[in-house]
Amino acid sequence: MDTQLLDEAKAAGYATKVLFISTEDANLNVGRVLVRMSRGGQAVPISSVIDSYRESPKNLPEVRKHTDDLIVYDNTAHRRGYRVVAQFVGGELTKTAQTIPDWAARVFGKELHASKQHEKAGRGR
Repeated sequence: MDTQLLDEAKAAGYATKVLFISTEDANLNVGRVLVRMSRGGQAVPISSVIDSYRESPKNLPEVRKHTDDLIVYDNTAHRRGYRVVAQFVGGELTKTAQTIPDWAARVFGKELHASKQHEKAGRGR
């Protein structure tokens, strides 16, 4: 993701929002791409799907510093639709899901889990 473009948009007075969607496993993404290709969709090299799955999440901690809103979705349960995993406003975590998928925990580490612990402690009062 080009953070310079986000910065330029904000400087020009635009509100910026980044939506990031991932799944629990790169093979799930590969399977979905293969199905789309079999139905006449654009051909995508499998290596590109896997590389994108591995590399894209690495940008999120930096992207969140440059956008007004970052919303992270999990789309593992394809037929049931996506779910919001986390939302960051102004770089700050404002919302987390009840359960955090492993891929999101790898990206944001302890921050998401700490947020869940804080929420649990608040409910016990």
